[in-house]
Amino acid sequence: MFSLTAQDVKTGVPLADKAAVIQALADWLEQDGHVAAGYGAGMLTREAQNSTYLGQGIAIPHGTQECRHLIKNTGIKAMHLPDGVPWGGGERAYLVLGIAAGSDEHLDLLKQLARTLSRDGLFERVKAARQSQEVLQLLQGNAESATETKFVLSADRVAVKARAGTLELLVEQAATLMQLNPTEESALQQSAGMYIGQGWWLKQIPADDKPGAALLTASGITHRQQPVSGLLALAVRGSEHKTLLTRVADWLAAGRGAELAGQDSAEALLNVLKRGPVSLSSHQRTVVVRNTHGLHARPGAMLVQAAKNFDADIQVCNLDGDEHWVSAKSLMKMIGLGVKAGHQLVFRAEGPDAEAALDALTEAVNGGLGEAFVAQATEPQAEEHDIHEPQGIDPNTLVRGVAASPGIAIGPVFVDAPLRFDYPQQAGDTQAEQQKLSAAIEQASAELSATLRRLSDTQARDMMSMHRELLADSSLTQGVSCRIKQGQSAAAAWWSEIDSAADRQAASSDALLAERAADIRDIGRRVMAILCHSRMTPPPEHPYLWLAQDIGPSQLVNLDPSRVLGLVTVGGGASSHSAILARSLGIPALVAAGGAVMALPSGTEAILNGDDGTLWVAPEAAMLEQARVRQQREREQAEQDWMRRHDAAITLDGHRIGVAANLADTGQAREVMEVGAEGVGLLRTEFVFMARHSEPDLDEQLAFYRQAFDALDGRPLVARTLDVGGDKPLPYWPVPKEDNPFLGVRGIRLCMQKPELLKTQLRALLMAAGDRPLRIMFPMVADWSEWRWAKALFDKIQSEVQATDVQVGIMVEVPSVALNAAVFAEEVDFFSIGTNDLTQYTLAMDRGNGGLARLSDGLNPAVLRLIKMVVDAAHAKGKWVGVCGELASDPVALPLLLGLGVDELSVSLKRVTLVKAQVREWSLSSCRKLAEQALQAVDAPAVRQLYNN
Repeated sequence: MFSLTAQDVKTGVPLADKAAVIQALADWLEQDGHVAAGYGAGMLTREAQNSTYLGQGIAIPHGTQECRHLIKNTGIKAMHLPDGVPWGGGERAYLVLGIAAGSDEHLDLLKQLARTLSRDGLFERVKAARQSQEVLQLLQGNAESATETKFVLSADRVAVKARAGTLELLVEQAATLMQLNPTEESALQQSAGMYIGQGWWLKQIPADDKPGAALLTASGITHRQQPVSGLLALAVRGSEHKTLLTRVADWLAAGRGAELAGQDSAEALLNVLKRGPVSLSSHQRTVVVRNTHGLHARPGAMLVQAAKNFDADIQVCNLDGDEHWVSAKSLMKMIGLGVKAGHQLVFRAEGPDAEAALDALTEAVNGGLGEAFVAQATEPQAEEHDIHEPQGIDPNTLVRGVAASPGIAIGPVFVDAPLRFDYPQQAGDTQAEQQKLSAAIEQASAELSATLRRLSDTQARDMMSMHRELLADSSLTQGVSCRIKQGQSAAAAWWSEIDSAADRQAASSDALLAERAADIRDIGRRVMAILCHSRMTPPPEHPYLWLAQDIGPSQLVNLDPSRVLGLVTVGGGASSHSAILARSLGIPALVAAGGAVMALPSGTEAILNGDDGTLWVAPEAAMLEQARVRQQREREQAEQDWMRRHDAAITLDGHRIGVAANLADTGQAREVMEVGAEGVGLLRTEFVFMARHSEPDLDEQLAFYRQAFDALDGRPLVARTLDVGGDKPLPYWPVPKEDNPFLGVRGIRLCMQKPELLKTQLRALLMAAGDRPLRIMFPMVADWSEWRWAKALFDKIQSEVQATDVQVGIMVEVPSVALNAAVFAEEVDFFSIGTNDLTQYTLAMDRGNGGLARLSDGLNPAVLRLIKMVVDAAHAKGKWVGVCGELASDPVALPLLLGLGVDELSVSLKRVTLVKAQVREWSLSSCRKLAEQALQAVDAPAVRQLYNN
């Protein structure tokens, strides 16, 4: 959330002219690097178009859409003018906020400001402010606003159809629900009850500590000759109770108090209260907001201006917000709705020109309110990747992408096109639409159950179980039902709710919840396919090359490796889920191929080269034959390599290098010896901690680690301690969402916050090892103090357990460690280089960003130089260096790593035999020569060209 600091506030500003104030704010924004020169002119132009006065002595000038290109980054500056400045319309501004909004970061602040404006006596407080901190309290909330957020009516404070013969007994039940002490309960009983109409009564007392409320309904009770059908009991402080009281009053004003009291459950009563009454005679319209940054001040002001052109009473509700109704003619109320892109607004109007008003407002929102807006999708698609318009590919054309998994694959393509769903937005029979939805959800759940029964992989089963739980989540279906009642079709309501729920999850402050967005969309598409009778085209029975936008979670678990010859995706990078899956299965793969491949007709013959990252489409006969010959040669070579899999990896001139296996599960340990690996070079221990509801205890971890040691029969095991946090959260250890989790609290940084967890893991590893070789390495170390903390913790546990063959090292993932390797080499026993992270941190490129896939290459000379620094520092102190990242599996990188002096390569199980064979094809002297040339190259393509030469 964007927030102001004291440095963003100036008080005692002596300016007395509106134009001077706006220009001063623009100059300040420019001085602090938020905008370029000329933004002030845009702010003045915007003010000439529409006044930015909000009310209560506050104005928020900002630029026009046309000057948005001048914004460098979001910034807000506040000036307090003790004498005020005329702002037009007879209003005077005492607090003026200059806004440069480069994104929607400022929306939460404006939403808070809108809430602030609704408080009593604010105008006088704004005028009287003299210190920066006073202004900040007004804008961002003080003790009163903090209390307001706690004043929530929850289901445990609601009782429907309560059994009570008198109002006094009903008040007694209310006191119990509110957890009042005897003194407070007595005060509530003795307070003067107020009859507010239609059988509803109000009882309230002042709250000394915490405010609260209870809502009860009853029947057959009278008091003072008036019926008692409902009771609102309040313990109030300040004005925080007004929202709840207003909502009850809205029902009474609409003459629908009996309907409010007649709800059958606490949840139903809360839902209708939150939604507000909709008069049977009112006109209503639903519209989706597609403005890129939602309804911030500028488009909100245009919408308010449009509403003010009509005499009708117009109200608006954000179905994706807190769903309360506000006046569409109030800008501060509009901003307070917190409307973002994709949110649904419901307008209702009463008056002679109600229909015309709703038509105009709907048209205004659909038109973008003077801004560029996101086009409304007619079907759910691959949200996380650009959907390119296929342009077509001519026969015998070479398509270049990013090599993701090596090997040659030849065969017909199967184009897995995104499903397209056609459905009406509106429907007349709400009951029939609800039945359609229920049947589709039931069918989808049955399909998930069937998938679960045939799955053996633990992680896949956990993922499908989680999908089934999401599908059964009542909060999701309740939201859909609400939309159906508003007149939407089942499909439109379902996808709208899925879309908004996924957006909310992605924006969650809890990193674990944020990660569930992709799963929500996945189950959303599953149900949509049933509702729209749009089944995915089944893959062919014969072997094929799979072409897709990307591969979703449910597709991953259904992949048949016996029929999938190779993978090609439109987006993604070499570290994407589909690429990692392909490498683990030994399937050639190409990523970031571009959207044109989706235009290929299924069945088109193609050659996929996962070594150089190319796809030949409809090749000529001669080229096809050459590829088949090469493929056959590789198969024969692979058979020969397999026969020698237990031989050591020794170069032509007698240099031996270790080749180990990366494991993500100790259940795979038995395969290490089978493929000829010399041990485990990387055990990702987080598998023990993931997909659980609580952290594993010592005995559970011991069982996992012993399984690996027993299978290795004396071969060394390199275990990376728990590497979670940020991008990989634990379900039972939620952490705040970070803007950039890869640069946040993860790995050893997170373990330092919970040392007991790391202590248990170290103890389990040491106890499981006994006298067998164990190598422990700590992830994400960037600073000497982190290493010393981890080493001290290890020393303490080792002194108690006394394992006999243990080495302790660190992962080299952060450039600071490579640059400071000589210092670390004094104490560590070894280094293990994680080239995936080292590359992304060195090049400042997100490894998951498909648009940067071609540039994010571990063979960049800068990365190679860092590897050389680590090797040199380690060897100077007699320590060894391994590489466990994806670069170790790259055929082009292999001779370079040998030449740089790396001692061990750790790769996936499927790659062990091939890597050992490739080592035997090189001499160490030629590798060193090649590495020296690579260190002098200008970029990664130049390094790869050296290999081809």
